[in-house]
Amino acid sequence: MDDFTIEPATPDLVGKLWSDFTRLPIVTVSRTHADPAQAEALVYRDDEGQVRGHVSFAAHGDIGEIVTLEANIPGQHIGTRLIDAAEQELRDRGVKRIVVTTTNDNLRAQAFYLRRGYRLTRIELDGMERVRALKPDVPLVGHEGLPLRDMWEFAKVIE
Repeated sequence: MDDFTIEPATPDLVGKLWSDFTRLPIVTVSRTHADPAQAEALVYRDDEGQVRGHVSFAAHGDIGEIVTLEANIPGQHIGTRLIDAAEQELRDRGVKRIVVTTTNDNLRAQAFYLRRGYRLTRIELDGMERVRALKPDVPLVGHEGLPLRDMWEFAKVIE
């Protein structure tokens, strides 16, 4: 897995990545993302050209938002490479601060962002009720058997 490329995704591929990742809309603490054309993405391709992960993001003035991050092969540092590339892309556009949302049950994602300098800056208590209003099939119980209730926003200054 040493030979890889990270490259921009076409708008059509962003739409496919989002639909494969989750059902639209994608709800964060700050926004509801329903149109993949409003975001950009980078894809991680292995040496055979297969997409093995992606990160999608949007810039809103000097604030950037990571909308989705997925690494299909655990333990290969794909997520780290993608988040580093997205941070650089956003930095190059003048973004000063990046936010990302995860849920209270996603302990792995929380640790991932904390290790990379993100800090917990906002908790939307019972935020998953807002998500369930749009997507009623979202379960009440998440990872590790934890109640799926809150949305947590992490932020990182990247100046």
